[in-house]
Amino acid sequence: MRYLIMLEQTEAGFAVQVPDLAIVTYGDTIEAAKQAACEAIQINLETYREAGQAVPERQSIEYHLENPEFRELAFAYVEVPEIKARIAA
Repeated sequence: MRYLIMLEQTEAGFAVQVPDLAIVTYGDTIEAAKQAACEAIQINLETYREAGQAVPERQSIEYHLENPEFRELAFAYVEVPEIKARIAA
């Protein structure tokens, strides 16, 4: 699964947002920020699944590009492995 992320350079590294899942995290480098986003996405998706809730629908990139709050941010995608259902023990 591909998720859109937005990166912003800060004094401490790179802040990263996953707007479709309301996730904010960071990393010292771009790669570290992308990895942190992937991990946060996986945890978030697993939490939705465990709670029996539907994952929020992803918006188009055009939708986010039109948001003035995101105008100064860099956009990228991260690949997140599909979460497989757990087998009860």
